[in-house]
Amino acid sequence: MSTLKRAIWASIIAMVVASVASANWSDSFDGGKLNLNWTFVSFPDVAKTFKQTITPGEEGTYYLTLTETTAVDKGGSAFSAGFGSSEKFKDVRVGATVNLAGDTRYCYYGLIARASYFIDPDGKLTGVAPGFVADGYILHVDYSDGPANLKIDIEKVKMNQNVMDNTPTAVIPGVANARSYYAELEVVGAGPVTVTGRLYDSKGGPLVAQVSFVDTDAKDPWEEAKTAEKVFKEGLCGIFAQNEQNDGEPAGFHCTWDDVSAVSDFIPSPSLVIDDFEGYADNAQIAAAWVDNITDAGLDYTFLDSGTVYQGYKALRLEVQNQYEPNLTEATRTFAAPQDWTAGGATTLSLMFRGYYVNPENEGTDKYGCNKEQPLYVKVEDAAGKTATATLPPYAIQSESWRAWDIPLADVATAGVDLKAVTKLTVGVGTGTASSQTGNDVDLVFVDYVRLIAP
Repeated sequence: MSTLKRAIWASIIAMVVASVASANWSDSFDGGKLNLNWTFVSFPDVAKTFKQTITPGEEGTYYLTLTETTAVDKGGSAFSAGFGSSEKFKDVRVGATVNLAGDTRYCYYGLIARASYFIDPDGKLTGVAPGFVADGYILHVDYSDGPANLKIDIEKVKMNQNVMDNTPTAVIPGVANARSYYAELEVVGAGPVTVTGRLYDSKGGPLVAQVSFVDTDAKDPWEEAKTAEKVFKEGLCGIFAQNEQNDGEPAGFHCTWDDVSAVSDFIPSPSLVIDDFEGYADNAQIAAAWVDNITDAGLDYTFLDSGTVYQGYKALRLEVQNQYEPNLTEATRTFAAPQDWTAGGATTLSLMFRGYYVNPENEGTDKYGCNKEQPLYVKVEDAAGKTATATLPPYAIQSESWRAWDIPLADVATAGVDLKAVTKLTVGVGTGTASSQTGNDVDLVFVDYVRLIAP
């Protein structure tokens, strides 16, 4: 982003004026109409073919449709937004049911929070085109590669541009995705800001996927080079549609919405993500944060992996050689200050893991070979040094797919650990007796998306 554009933005941000409120708004489009004072904007705003309509559904229901029929290179909108209120929110949870019509159009549905925008009437301010120019936190429900490849991601956007070098992303399992889901964007805090995007099977239904990142005023690891954008502390809330036209696909977008809401009177979830590993720049950083228990000078056993991940772009790779003393391998994260794992009603410690499996017929041609059976365990320690350990069967580390491991916090507390003062979290492999690994065999365990879950 050029210095000129930053100066332009700084000089005209005051054009958007709204009162700060601690309130809620929602619209289910009952009666076949907009029941709030909606504002709809788009960029670029040239062809004037971006439209909003209320569409009848089943059994007397209605939903909102955002439509663009003109290609971007012909002046059609690349993206648009709708704001249900002029109220500015701080901590907020924005939600909506998306894709009611089961559209297979290649586009994005989105939610936006803490947004500010201005209208460039003739394109002279930005030097690009007339239309709206926005800052904010955005959740994308991403159909840009079609329903078979549905995913979600969250972005920090400055003047319509994503400023993240690494965008947290989660792929949606299954293929029957040309249907509705319930999306939710939660933004909490001011320094730092925790931004969380979620996709549910339906409103009030099971959680399908979640992504999160933490935004600070300093240079964040996920930001583009030489970028250190300030956090967004308050702003408008709304919905967001974006075209992603590829070869042979229809121009524009066709997005359907229901049950759109923005609420501030909610109990924020705890700091759900303990570690998603996106914030580490290299192996040195992750080895310093997740310290192994091996005393070999100059050798590390914890690595940052970008090829085998559950979500996002990075995961922890633990390399195991338990044929050597101490015959177990651990990676321990020590928190800078004791953590309260009961905040927000959390009941479960959850992580994603996978091992390494090779068909015996192919083992001789593989660099690593199949993992040998060894127990995988997680250990939690509090400020008083009390610990609790959960262990999986030895065959678990031969999983060739990502698996969810949910550990009830009640079990941790029963072992005597103070959940309000957690200081260490360890992931380990082995028993303390020599494994069946031979020679210089290395077994691999991958860990991603360590978090707390609240009902």
